[in-house]
Amino acid sequence: MEFIYSTKNPEVPVAYARLDALHTRCEILLPRCTEPEARAQVESAWELVRAAGRRYNRFDPDSELSRINRDAASNEVGIDEEMFLILELCSTFRTATQGWFDISAHPGSRSDLGGEWVLDATRRTVRFSRPGMSLDLGGFAKGFVLEQLSRQFQPLGCALLSLGGSSTCGIGAHPLGESWGITVPHRYYPDKTARTFQLRDGSLSVSGKDASGRGHIIDPHSGNTVEKEGLVAVQGRSPMITEVLSTALWVAPETQRQSILSSFEGYEAWDILCLPDGRTRTLKI
Repeated sequence: MEFIYSTKNPEVPVAYARLDALHTRCEILLPRCTEPEARAQVESAWELVRAAGRRYNRFDPDSELSRINRDAASNEVGIDEEMFLILELCSTFRTATQGWFDISAHPGSRSDLGGEWVLDATRRTVRFSRPGMSLDLGGFAKGFVLEQLSRQFQPLGCALLSLGGSSTCGIGAHPLGESWGITVPHRYYPDKTARTFQLRDGSLSVSGKDASGRGHIIDPHSGNTVEKEGLVAVQGRSPMITEVLSTALWVAPETQRQSILSSFEGYEAWDILCLPDGRTRTLKI
């Protein structure tokens, strides 16, 4: 964990904090807070992030998600209110994105194999509809956690939150401007900017291959990783929804993107292609 408090500009003191968690770099920028206030806010935020890492990591045998993946194919599994909400949201988002956002998608899995996670609201349980199913919240947890963090920091009126650099939330405006300028780096030239987005009480999520050029997002209809070039960036109010949409639009065929996006009012998306010669092509979806 890293914490830096600067008073170089006495009118706008700034706190910066970093934590490596959720398999990524989590960062917080807090202007105009006293140092004790900033430390307290950051500690509260990091406890939330650490708790999410313990609960939603399917590779941790002691996590809540691992317990569900072990037992839900043979029995109804009792879950707490938050986990029930998460699974309910993921089911809703799968329908709203025409199946292109799917937390049951894993390498080698295919949508034609069927399979659902069945929720019982009365008993607050989950059960898988077939053996061999498992859930992975890696593509959802960042957005869900960032949504929770944004609510925590909203009363401060000014903050910048980032999980991995690909999921960003700007609360209020930049202390010295009208918005937070968030740059998407060029894939081939990290010192160059592919596009800059302006956030004010809004969020940005970017999906595509990872920094090494490896495809890591699964096409739920084929079970294969998506290996195409380019990025999809989604801007809108909710960090959770931008995260879901950027994943779904990255995977979905171009012919279905408009239809998916039209179900989410107030959200905009761009297709960003970085070229080896340093140029960038950007098209609004």
